[in-house]
Amino acid sequence: MFNNIKIEIASPEDIDSLMELTKQLVEGLNQKFEIKRFDWGIRRRLYDPLQRHGILIAKDESTNEVVGMIIAELRIDPFGSSEGYIKQFFIKNEYRGKGIGRLLLQRALEHLKKIKVERVKVNIREEAKRAADLYNKMNFKKVFEVLELDLKKENI
Repeated sequence: MFNNIKIEIASPEDIDSLMELTKQLVEGLNQKFEIKRFDWGIRRRLYDPLQRHGILIAKDESTNEVVGMIIAELRIDPFGSSEGYIKQFFIKNEYRGKGIGRLLLQRALEHLKKIKVERVKVNIREEAKRAADLYNKMNFKKVFEVLELDLKKENI
């Protein structure tokens, strides 16, 4: 574990670091990074008083580099109960396996609990074995299975 890692709420000054991490995350999933989508998704959250506290970053204090991020957001389900949703959870390769992901996830869950979220959901990709292991260790249980059809590629 890194002793010099600090978990904090992201601020507008962290936008370039958040963009770089998001780009690495998206391209690592063999998808194209879209600046407009990033602007809409991250910038909107950074300035929203309810959502901005859910953007947490891991910062290496020895270099002042942002090495990881997680977004924990509040959603209201169709039946009116509050639920949290974990998305854009990413740690730079050289910092993985050091406990930083667990720290980020713990802080995200603390944030969601503080705002009275009743349940927390996360979708993970099939190839995200390491993430699945962390969620299992943190007592997440598989409730749904999501299937996807790419209509651009399939002939119906």
